[in-house]
Formats: sequence, structure tokens, C-alpha cells
Amino acid sequence: MSFKVMSWKRYPIRAVKQVAYINIFFALLCVVLHVASGKSLATMPDFTTLLTPRLLIGLSLLGVCYPLIGFMSVEEPLPGGGMARHGQPLREVMAKGGYRLAKSEGDQLIFRASSPARRVLTMFEDDITMELKGDGTLLISGLRKEVSRIRLRVRDYVRAAGGE
Repeated sequence: MSFKVMSWKRYPIRAVKQVAYINIFFALLCVVLHVASGKSLATMPDFTTLLTPRLLIGLSLLGVCYPLIGFMSVEEPLPGGGMARHGQPLREVMAKGGYRLAKSEGDQLIFRASSPARRVLTMFEDDITMELKGDGTLLISGLRKEVSRIRLRVRDYVRAAGGE
């Protein structure tokens, strides 16, 4: 088991998306709390009093740092056989997890969430990449939570394949 650093190619895009997402979430939270307190939207205070420079900088720093901890890559050992042997079972494992094959290039499979709602909630950063390395390990990359879930499914598959 080993962890790898995430791909830096998409980092700027992910950071901008997270900053926007966090700021929109905070603004909606302010509106909901105002309405929940029994006041009407007509009496909503000016957002300029709520959004101080310190708060905006803090929220933006949180959004910029999130991709560093929100995405990861892990390696899982696979029994011999290459993608010819493991390609179809891995597709089935991913289908059970709610993913569909988006692209297949040699020893690399790229999956996307099947559900449009799940894609929107992950800001279209739902790609899970599986790449079979030359030493027989499978590199799984994507959102930390999803990679952890899929890793467990792949381990179950490896246990079953090893027992055959």
C-alpha cells in the first residue's frame, strides 16, 4: 500500500472551483440562517457587512488548500495478467460503485459517476483513473473519499481473484 501525490495538472481548476463553491455555500448559509430566524428576505442585511476581507481571504485559502487533501492516488497490487485479465472485472467493480467507463487507453481506464446529481455535487471532478503499472500494481487516482471506497472494492476483487 502506498500513497502518491495528486496530479498537479488540474490543481488550478480544482482550486478555483473550490473557492467558488465555498463562497456560494457560505452565502446560501447566511440567507438560510436569516430566513430561519423568522425574518423576511426584504430585511436581509447587506452582504458587504457579512463578507469582510478577512473572511473572504480565509474562505479562499480554504478553497485553495482543499485540493491538496481532497484528491489522492493509491497503489494496489494485482495478481498477474495485465489489463487483458483484469479490465472487465474492474469495469464491473466500478459499475457496482456507480461509475461508468468514460475512456480506455491501453493500461489506463477512466471512469465517471453515472448519476448526474453526483457529478454536480462533486463539481464534475468525479473522474477515477485506474492505471496498471508495469510491476503489476494498480494506481487508483481521484477524490479521496471515492478512491478509499473503490480501493476496498478492488481489494475484495483481488481476494476473490486470488482464490480462483
